[in-house]
Amino acid sequence: MYENFGAIVNQQEVEFRLFLPDNTVDRNQYRRGGKPNIKEIRILGDFQGKIGGKNWDVDSAPIMVKNLHPKGWLYTYQIDANQNLPDGFYQYKYFVTFENGTTRWVSDPCTKYGGTGNNENAAFVIGGPVATVRSIANRLPLKDLVVYEMMIDNCTAEFRGETASIDAVGYQLDYLQELGINAIEFMPWTAWPGGEFNWGYEPFLFFSVENPYIDDKKDPTNKIYRLKALINDLHRRNIHVIMDGVFNHVKAGSNPNQGFPYKWLYQNPDDSPYLGPFAGGGFFADFDYNNQCVQEFIADVCLYWLNTYQIDGIRFDYTLGFYRQGNPNAGITKLISDLKQEMQKQGKQNVAFTIEHLTENRFDAINDTNKIGASGCWFDPFMYKSVEYSRNGNIDREILRILNANLDYASGKGPVTYIENHDHSTIVNQVGGRNRWFKTQPSAIALLTSPGAVMIHNGQEYGEDYYIPPMGSPRESERSTTPRPLHWSHFSNDFIGQRLYQLYQRLIKIRREHPALRSDNFFPNLVNHPDGYGAFPDKDVVIYHRFGQGNNNHFERFIIVLNYSDFDQFIDIPFSSNGMWKDLLNEDSVVVRDFRLHNQKINSNWGRIYYQ
Repeated sequence: MYENFGAIVNQQEVEFRLFLPDNTVDRNQYRRGGKPNIKEIRILGDFQGKIGGKNWDVDSAPIMVKNLHPKGWLYTYQIDANQNLPDGFYQYKYFVTFENGTTRWVSDPCTKYGGTGNNENAAFVIGGPVATVRSIANRLPLKDLVVYEMMIDNCTAEFRGETASIDAVGYQLDYLQELGINAIEFMPWTAWPGGEFNWGYEPFLFFSVENPYIDDKKDPTNKIYRLKALINDLHRRNIHVIMDGVFNHVKAGSNPNQGFPYKWLYQNPDDSPYLGPFAGGGFFADFDYNNQCVQEFIADVCLYWLNTYQIDGIRFDYTLGFYRQGNPNAGITKLISDLKQEMQKQGKQNVAFTIEHLTENRFDAINDTNKIGASGCWFDPFMYKSVEYSRNGNIDREILRILNANLDYASGKGPVTYIENHDHSTIVNQVGGRNRWFKTQPSAIALLTSPGAVMIHNGQEYGEDYYIPPMGSPRESERSTTPRPLHWSHFSNDFIGQRLYQLYQRLIKIRREHPALRSDNFFPNLVNHPDGYGAFPDKDVVIYHRFGQGNNNHFERFIIVLNYSDFDQFIDIPFSSNGMWKDLLNEDSVVVRDFRLHNQKINSNWGRIYYQ
């Protein structure tokens, strides 16, 4: 429904559609909230001068017509083709007069384009290229993905110049394909207020791409087309596209003429049924999922990106903020259920719906993932413990639970594992800087040989060294507003960068070629086994067994040995069968007799991946 609101363009015709729910028309729309008390809405913009008025002039601005809608009221106005609106990029805003005589400039909550600069205008395009996004040929299950987490701005800052950021992402696709990833998770591309650098976790226009990402001043009408063209290029390369969606909260703003439109379209903003407390939020203005209008709005936002842009999954940010225990009929549980039903109806398989569920006990997120019905969740314990082991050595028995990341997930669900993400300082930074890059190698090997979907943060593969102020620190405000451009020279001209890149490239290749490494099978389970599998804190060594069906119905076995210590270690290595085993990491082979290799040297901060 909501995807059909905003400025709908059909060749030279434009119909503006602004919807407001009303529980006297449909009593299910909201339980808490009130009426907007609107007297009149006019549309102001830089299109007015083209249709006989004066740009941004209230007196000559078209007045919208109020129409009854099955769920409330729909305000409309149409610019006909005979008004000869030329091709171009046009900005607009609603000028709302309320019953008490106050007025307000409000953006369009369902616009498909944001305006330029920091004026928070809505926009539409007449003319320009048209593209239809094609779905990926073979959408893989979540567990088969190696995901590259990308901040569009940081990733392209060093080389894009005046090029639109989305276009500049395309310059790196050959590089990413050679690295071996098969999915990109884009940090939020939906528009945020202000137009300045931001991580994107303060959205306010949910159907619109952040304008600087798609804006090329030499080609102003070619906007939405850019993202569609990029996704088509990614799908041609069999690279999945995952959208990071922020659906717990909005940037509502305190200025009556700025911020989330569905707040300021109400004479008394507190009457907006879209905003209000629901579950565990409170950091921003939260969506009130007690109200059906919110549930419908967010579902329609998700379906817009899933259908119009054929994305392959959504990562839902901070789902603890819209998850209510024991209530499957509201919030994230209902949202994912509705989306899965729609994908099933359309015949789409393996669309990934993953959650960031920051429970106090991080393992509790697994139980909630199962109850919510998500495809999986971000598995923070893997990162925290990997950083700890990489920094200090001093592994503990908990490493077996960390590496056996898929444990306790319901069938068909699993973790997204990582040793670095956008929310924290890079792993190279946390182990002491780039001169200690080698400390991260065992964690990289563990990441690519453990169960779950794997995620690599942009720049991790060549050792980016960035500090992120933690939450609650005096510099917390810098977290999401400080640009941290990637240093691509670290990849092309740097010994450390090249060594790390080659390691990640090799590990990704091994993982993608061997399905058993993507299976749920892991041994030993939580405690050491008498045969010699397990964690050995006295040496900072861990030995585990992965196994399962490989390609062409061949059974695969892996023995992985990791040394987190700064010293070479000598250890007996158990094997599940005798015969020839290949060490895929070190390009070597051994012959095993009596199910064991004795007194094997494992180099410091390194490992082995034995395969049979």
